[in-house]
Amino acid sequence: MKRIVLIVLVWLFIVNLFGFVALNRFNLTPDTAYTWITPESFPVAKNSNLIDMHNRWDTFWYLDIVNNGYHLNANNTLANVVFFPLYPALIKILGTVLLGNFVLAGWILSMSFLLASCVYLYKFVKEFHPDIDPELPILLMLIFPTAFFFNVVYTESIFLFLTIATFYYAFRKNFYLAGLFAFLGSLAHSNGVFLALPILWKIVELNGWKNMGWKNMLSPSQWKYLIPVFFAPIGSFLFLGYDWWKFGDPMLFFKIQSAWGRSFTINWEHFSFFSHPSIANMGIDIFLAVFIISAVVVVYRKLSPLYAIFMSTTLIAAFTSGTLMSVGRYSLVMFPLFILLSKIKNKMVLQAWILLSTLFFALDIILWVNNYWAG
Repeated sequence: MKRIVLIVLVWLFIVNLFGFVALNRFNLTPDTAYTWITPESFPVAKNSNLIDMHNRWDTFWYLDIVNNGYHLNANNTLANVVFFPLYPALIKILGTVLLGNFVLAGWILSMSFLLASCVYLYKFVKEFHPDIDPELPILLMLIFPTAFFFNVVYTESIFLFLTIATFYYAFRKNFYLAGLFAFLGSLAHSNGVFLALPILWKIVELNGWKNMGWKNMLSPSQWKYLIPVFFAPIGSFLFLGYDWWKFGDPMLFFKIQSAWGRSFTINWEHFSFFSHPSIANMGIDIFLAVFIISAVVVVYRKLSPLYAIFMSTTLIAAFTSGTLMSVGRYSLVMFPLFILLSKIKNKMVLQAWILLSTLFFALDIILWVNNYWAG
């Protein structure tokens, strides 16, 4: 376990040093990959602040919640009411201790939850996939093209931790503890509601698929076993209910999500098709989407249908943007992907993936710190 802590600490040192150098070395013009990115709306960062380089894009909305609470804008679009409350609440608590430095607080929280995620992934793999080196999935996760999001003021680290913890305790048949982590996960991310899946799967598996049929589940002797399954939906409905209570609109969350582009309509206007950056971005997104979809199929065949179903729910959420723009970032929580990659027997194939992934990872860091769209 000490080795895992050391790996994460070394990773944090290297990627932050690289990001800091990339921020101070380049003098880039504003991003032109998408039509909605303009110099006026998204100015390129010009400072050399190590802490502030973790403050980009959606970080603004988390800090807006911390400083101003949930509120609607005049046009009721792009409001912060679609961002779930657990992470900004923790930033508020720690940031107050740090005398109002909320960016530093968010960065510390993300690093801490990344460390906890790696510890739990190590424990999970060692116990339930003893045929592979438990360190390898962690290393493959840390060099994934979008892994820098684990280290910024985003929810990727906290949601990954809560996801792996839910799976870990569900697999160990500790369903109420798994339900607690699932409940917290549903307060941290919109996909948290799907953390009910591993709990339901393992409860049904334990009690027998026949005994847990629809008719039998209605009997008092059976439905009590399903109580932990409802913890995740309860967390999601609490947040949606809060939006309804405060703003008087039961559909507010979904309306604002639509304003953010979260629908299944392809948003062609987001692209500049004759722009080389746009073509490059689209190429990377398409590659990652095809890669992840292919991985889901292989996971279903080689690992577990449960893993594949869980990964599919994450993919569906990513595809609701209609642009594939966030598929790489959403994929970070798909920890079975890294278990699958660890099972590659061909050393040349594995080494080729490590090289390719590391290069895209470095590119993503450069894009992020310079306020370019990075997923």
